[in-house]
Amino acid sequence: MAISFVELESVVPTNGDVVPAEGVLVFDTVVSSAGTQISYNTATGTITFNEAGFYYIDWYVAPYFGLTTDGSNWAIQTALSGLVIIGSSHTKVSVTTGFAIFNVVAGETAQLVNVSDGAISLSPFVKSKAGLIVYSVAMQMTSGVGV
Repeated sequence: MAISFVELESVVPTNGDVVPAEGVLVFDTVVSSAGTQISYNTATGTITFNEAGFYYIDWYVAPYFGLTTDGSNWAIQTALSGLVIIGSSHTKVSVTTGFAIFNVVAGETAQLVNVSDGAISLSPFVKSKAGLIVYSVAMQMTSGVGV
């Protein structure tokens, strides 16, 4: 498996500065990318894993305020395997982060979704409202054990 990555950023979200509960955060900028294992749809906010393997995702969201009772909660949600990987902040105004490593099948898709119980307004005071990096993790096998 060759190394492949994509780095995404949201400067002006496509749905304004508010992401509703269960809404997808759509990144408007592909900062950098390499390889063909990962693709991103800037219209839908969907990450597609074109090859099976292990992938690492790291993200942040800078909220301004939220109409929530449970703070700022965001999750990577996958379509085929049904994974929900949550990053949370106990307040509605602090940066929310999350990360995960997971094994996917070819064709798996994922999105960053607001899993709070209400809408989240993204900060108008920062240049980067949200960011996400996903890259393939090459696994070397030694004596049948991943290293």
